[in-house]
Amino acid sequence: MKPILTADGIILAALTGLMGAPHCIAMCGGTAGGFALNADTGAFRAVLAYNLGRWTTYIGLGAVMGALGSFVNVAGKLAGIQAIASMAGGALILLWAFRKAALPLARWGPLRFAPVSRLASKLRSRKDAAAIYASGILLGFIPCGLTYAMQMNAAASSHAWSGALLMAAFGLATFPALIAAGLFAGALKKSLRSKIQRAGHYIAVWIGVVSILRGMAANGWIPSIHPWLW
Repeated sequence: MKPILTADGIILAALTGLMGAPHCIAMCGGTAGGFALNADTGAFRAVLAYNLGRWTTYIGLGAVMGALGSFVNVAGKLAGIQAIASMAGGALILLWAFRKAALPLARWGPLRFAPVSRLASKLRSRKDAAAIYASGILLGFIPCGLTYAMQMNAAASSHAWSGALLMAAFGLATFPALIAAGLFAGALKKSLRSKIQRAGHYIAVWIGVVSILRGMAANGWIPSIHPWLW
């Protein structure tokens, strides 16, 4: 199965991470700030270690979702419907963008298990960079609608490596917001946060629409326009 991933898709994923800054700060800014204030390794190194751990989780989840999307597309091809994961992923992204609804993936995450939850609490009480990095890995599983939307797009890429690459671009683009949140909490004005959040919403909608169109083009239902679009 040929991966459905273009340079444009990677750029859009990165833009979603950048423009989703207010959402990221609201979800994880307090955690990043806590690590920055309490770490023995310095505020910047602490926030960077946390983000690297979170990024590691995102890349792993992207690879898993990309592999699952490949299996879905193989099954769809046998049924005469190609690129079904792309269309389903796009639909789920739009569902999150307009209804703030997502698959209940949180109930299957590792943080639902008591031993893992206790380990996360223990790690958060430590102040060294290694423990903060490990905490970031575990906290990368925290339920987040925007992350779920990008995971669905990773599934639509239909390959483990392309899903990992897409989530890597998205996760890396969230670094500036969370590093700023850790070092300069509350620096962004409310009006600016609102504008950035609105831009992130529009980009998420665009990613959802393009994913659906790519799937439709793969089925021959609509003409293919351009490799960077669909």
